[in-house]
Amino acid sequence: MPQRPDDAHEKARDLGEKALEDLAQGREKDADRHIEQAKRLDESALRELVQDLDEDAGASPDAVKDR
Repeated sequence: MPQRPDDAHEKARDLGEKALEDLAQGREKDADRHIEQAKRLDESALRELVQDLDEDAGASPDAVKDR
């Protein structure tokens, strides 16, 4: 049975969050795999996740990494 659009969006967002966790742990290959899976499900979920992260970083100066 095909996934409903809401299910695909949620799953894609979960995969995007998992990719962020992978990157934080230094697992780039796993992160790339999760990002590709998320793109196939619903690329807009990844854009939404990035937008949310940008908003969070803007709201909390501590969320921005030192460069």
